[in-house]
Amino acid sequence: MFKRCRASASNFRCQLNVKMRKLINYFKESYVELVKKTTWPTWQKLQSSALLVMLATVILAVMLFVIDFAFNHLMQFIYTL
Repeated sequence: MFKRCRASASNFRCQLNVKMRKLINYFKESYVELVKKTTWPTWQKLQSSALLVMLATVILAVMLFVIDFAFNHLMQFIYTL
């Protein structure tokens, strides 16, 4: 895949070239994967998923508020005994 470094080239420079080629290859492969291999959701599917996440977040926040409120009042009742 990569050319071998010449014996006369400095070892550090050779290693740097190999690392740069690997990094460039990584970015090329990442681009190809994102553009050609990834299946992106449709706009309708994206909206419905986002709405579901927001609704679940609100429900969880309300549940945590109720639990926190109940424990707070329970602790206040216990400490006042």
